[in-house]
Amino acid sequence: MKKRLTVCASHLITLPGAPHGPVREAIGAAREAVDEFDPELVVFFGTDHRRAFRSVVPTFAVVLEATARGDVAGPTGSYDVPADLGRALVADLVAHEFDIATAYSAALDHAFGHTTRDLLGAVDAKPVLPIFVNCASPPHATFRRAAALGRRVGEFFADKRVLYVGSGGLAHDLPGFREPETGAVLTEEERQTWIKDVNERARREGTIRELVRTWDEAFLAGICGTSWEWLDEIGTDLVERGGNGAAECLTWTAAWAAGAQPLRTLAHEFDASGRAVVITESA
Repeated sequence: MKKRLTVCASHLITLPGAPHGPVREAIGAAREAVDEFDPELVVFFGTDHRRAFRSVVPTFAVVLEATARGDVAGPTGSYDVPADLGRALVADLVAHEFDIATAYSAALDHAFGHTTRDLLGAVDAKPVLPIFVNCASPPHATFRRAAALGRRVGEFFADKRVLYVGSGGLAHDLPGFREPETGAVLTEEERQTWIKDVNERARREGTIRELVRTWDEAFLAGICGTSWEWLDEIGTDLVERGGNGAAECLTWTAAWAAGAQPLRTLAHEFDASGRAVVITESA
């Protein structure tokens, strides 16, 4: 029986009206693979768009209790989080010199919610252990450090049948996340108004970054192999080459290292929105 399955995907793929044919079809294929694999545990490496973590933004955090916010047409409800396993993982990571945070409760946004729904059908369909990776509020971890974390997580769960998930976009730029995190707590309506204003100002001032697909190709080539040599170069001039949204691939990197197998690209659409689905499985 297979012990590991890894799926890395962009979120918002199945958002109503989203014109992403090949990637939408690929997430369906990934869902079928997940159903067949039938994991006993889902370890989900995800990020946050400055909603759940504001006054304190950890680099990495294991979440012991989680709800889904329902933002951006996402799901709502409570995740089935195995808190005891989470606590044991935190203890193991600290023992292996990772300065991991413990989030006793978090309302996770669409970075977790959309992909969980796309792959599992509902946020409470399987036991899910969320691992937050800071991607939106620099400074964030290096790609090598994210891989090191993922590798240790994979070693910790080596005796379980685990689905590892990484959720985030490839090359894309988010003008609303260029300004430093202030820690201010906004309502969702206030937040959406502010993001809309920032994006409109960026378009008006001509500061939207024009990205090329070479960063995507280099990253996908890295996770479709087993070497770690690419991890140092991929983060060089990240914002200029991949946009500030490309840091979301730290979640993919952690999931890739946890699964410890090369991934296979099912679909990739380069439109500066970072959409792709990759999958791997091992015996």
